[in-house]
Amino acid sequence: MKNISIYLFCFFVILLTACSDEKTKTESNTEVTNTSEILNASPNVIPAIQEWYQGKGFFELKSTMLIQSGDELINIAQTFAQDVEKISGINLSVDNSQQAQASIILSLDVNDNNLGGEGYTIDINDSIHIKANSATGVFYATQTLLQMLTQDGDKNKLPKGSIRDFPKVENRQFMIDLGRKYFSMDYLKKSIRNMAWYKLNAFHLHFTDWSGFRLQSDKYPELASEQSYSKQDLRELQDYAAKYHVMIIPEIDLPAHATHIINYNPSLGFSCDSMQAAKWLPKEKNDAKVGWMLDITRPEVRQFILDLYNEFLPLFDAPVFFIGGDEWQYDFQKKACPELVAFAKQRGFNHTGDVFIEWVNEINELVKSYGKTTQIWNWWRFSANATWQNVTDTQPDKDIVISVWNAPREAQIIEDGYSVILTPEEGVGALYSTPGLNGKKSGDYGYFDSKNIYEQWQPKVSKQIKGYKVCLWSDGAEEQPEAWFDQHIENQKAVFAEKIWGMQGSTTLTNFINRKKTIGYAPAAQ
Repeated sequence: MKNISIYLFCFFVILLTACSDEKTKTESNTEVTNTSEILNASPNVIPAIQEWYQGKGFFELKSTMLIQSGDELINIAQTFAQDVEKISGINLSVDNSQQAQASIILSLDVNDNNLGGEGYTIDINDSIHIKANSATGVFYATQTLLQMLTQDGDKNKLPKGSIRDFPKVENRQFMIDLGRKYFSMDYLKKSIRNMAWYKLNAFHLHFTDWSGFRLQSDKYPELASEQSYSKQDLRELQDYAAKYHVMIIPEIDLPAHATHIINYNPSLGFSCDSMQAAKWLPKEKNDAKVGWMLDITRPEVRQFILDLYNEFLPLFDAPVFFIGGDEWQYDFQKKACPELVAFAKQRGFNHTGDVFIEWVNEINELVKSYGKTTQIWNWWRFSANATWQNVTDTQPDKDIVISVWNAPREAQIIEDGYSVILTPEEGVGALYSTPGLNGKKSGDYGYFDSKNIYEQWQPKVSKQIKGYKVCLWSDGAEEQPEAWFDQHIENQKAVFAEKIWGMQGSTTLTNFINRKKTIGYAPAAQ
């Protein structure tokens, strides 16, 4: 019995030792596998990358490392190094000579036409190679790397692998309504930085509306609102945007939306009562007959408009200029204005609305004389119902790009041969956010339904659909602080950015928002 007990004791000791050895061996193998054998999952980036080719292990950033770029990419390399330091504390050197032994190399020799002007490749191995067809593509590659870096626990490692990434949609725009509400330069810069973080490439600034004119004019120094932007501000803002590869699209919205201008000089408005009121003005303004529309039947008013556009067109670097051209009064109001009816007859038009089409085309010639493309909102031939009609025989010139907000008009405008930017204002696919009007659910006017947009909506792509635009309008929220708007637009911009770049990285909005929280905001943009 004693021998049996000793035998059993020895057996269990041997068994436990073997198990312990096996456990140690397994843990050791697991450790090796975790660091060098497991293929790296696709990085969490917004917008999600198009193609990921898995590698094993990690590239570790060190302060002794060098970023190499040619002269044409030196500013991007320096901005990237600054952002790396903000995230990780690691100070990388930048060298634009082609002789240095670099750990991170930026170049324009990708030779892949399918990447287009904004696509890029990144190869992460024992060094990092970024290649693109343009400086913008290289810049977007750095944003991808920065987002990856923010999620590393030590903020210094990047998973090895290769990325090939490119956008589905050419123009990825965000608009902000500055006419109704002034937003500070700091807020606009923060918006630009986070647009670049999500690879949005155009910032449409709606500078004017019925309640404000936000541009300081030398020609008409009393015209600007008290809160407005100087020409120095405009230069500073454009230079900042260029650093982050965002184009500023300026808008001076005329000849309607002009109540502030008419307050400045009442002689610029129509004298007939029917053109004083508009459904888009507050009741007290309509009751006071302040005016909504500049009287473009008179040469002196057209000259005033030409003076304004001639002053501001040269100040903006963008190859496009937005002239508004929307929401003039409906036919029953236009027909009740004797001077407008007389002018239309003099010009040989059957419809008073054609007067405004003629004006749009006249301004288009001016914009083109500066080497720029005109953009407008769709409005002609828009009829809300049997009473609110807006009929024209003529159309805007076909070289004008139309921002289409009215989904029922979209197909006809495209069929007529226009290039378009789509930005529907209402319905389940609305890209408008107008939080001051209290829309609460999908389909409400100006309500951006993030869940529907992320989980269901798909952007259409065609030769004439040049892009999409998400719009933040200030109607009804003019007195709200800037930060109040963030809750109504920051998640929406990120959702929009991922969907129009082309690859949906999550199956649900909830999972997407969690991804966004993990990535955080861009460096120096919090």
